[in-house]
Amino acid sequence: MKTGFRILAAAAALGAAMMAPCARESAAAEHSPEIKRLIAAANQAGEQELNLTWGSTFGGAQGAKKFEALFNRMYGMNLKVSFTPGPSMTEMAGKVSLEVVSGQRPLTDILLGTESHYGDLLNRNILESYEYGRLSPRLSKDVVVHKNIGVEVAGIVGGISYHSGLVSPSEAPRKLEDVLNPKWKGKIASTVNAGIFDRVAARPEWGVEKMKGFIARLSDQVGGLVRCQENNRILSHEFVMMVLNCGSYQIRREKAKGAPLEHVIPEDSATIGFFHLGVPRGSAHPNLAKLYINTIMSEEGQRLIYEMEFTDHPALTGSQSGGELNHLKTKGSGILKIDAKFVSEHPELGKLSDELTKILRKAKGN
Repeated sequence: MKTGFRILAAAAALGAAMMAPCARESAAAEHSPEIKRLIAAANQAGEQELNLTWGSTFGGAQGAKKFEALFNRMYGMNLKVSFTPGPSMTEMAGKVSLEVVSGQRPLTDILLGTESHYGDLLNRNILESYEYGRLSPRLSKDVVVHKNIGVEVAGIVGGISYHSGLVSPSEAPRKLEDVLNPKWKGKIASTVNAGIFDRVAARPEWGVEKMKGFIARLSDQVGGLVRCQENNRILSHEFVMMVLNCGSYQIRREKAKGAPLEHVIPEDSATIGFFHLGVPRGSAHPNLAKLYINTIMSEEGQRLIYEMEFTDHPALTGSQSGGELNHLKTKGSGILKIDAKFVSEHPELGKLSDELTKILRKAKGN
């Protein structure tokens, strides 16, 4: 058993144990043949525990406990999740890669990462290739990662966040270049790593050189560079907006706490990336890991994801985050999907991101 603290969903386990046999049989009858196969395989292999290691995404330890309870309700099992808080997604992707290549048992049964991490892993044989679509009709090709190495779990839509008490809806930028208006000079924050601008550059109306020119002009406008999570710098009136931020879900989360923040997706810079989950090769509990991923992708699982992160997968039935994209579609604005395959096929994005970061940091003396 790995170190870390164990999360026991006692009530869920007791409920599963006390479930009437006919009710269990009825629930089991609703599962797909692949779900039944995985349950049988997990039982035969003696898989009873799932080891998860990542940060606070998806609720961290508390989120793992909620999904443990949902898992046991869905499958009539008595899963125990051992959750260990881990380092950044980038560090975890590197660590798991080294473990798999060296033949060690991976620290985590499921790897959490964005399209950047999964794009880098796409051709490296680190993650198990598995036909996730066999689990449920919900896991269509729209959500399964290229080469079947994982699934997209929830969307990340970047944009501009602003203080609703300092910027009126009529003043909020509609296109990216609107932030170059002289009235915003010195009042804008951007991120220390020029986040998402490289993705926007891949849109047909932009391109590399045009984006470099824009960032050069933006550098004269911004009053400082901040980290993605530093919305407090806007709330304190140090800045009136952040261009671009790291995801609308972060703003919805703050608004739910009463923060006077709003988010707008410029019509000429809409992109969507994703949080991903997949099973590392050599995982200690591969059958339970796949069932756990299916749990998160279920309709109730996606509601839990939204409850904790204020995002879900917009392509799935019941999505609560898809409205922001539908709003853009009604205006005829395209939304560029940046998935793992796209990242893998466009390695120049990483180089461009570094160049754009240098432009911003040099201008601000960082």
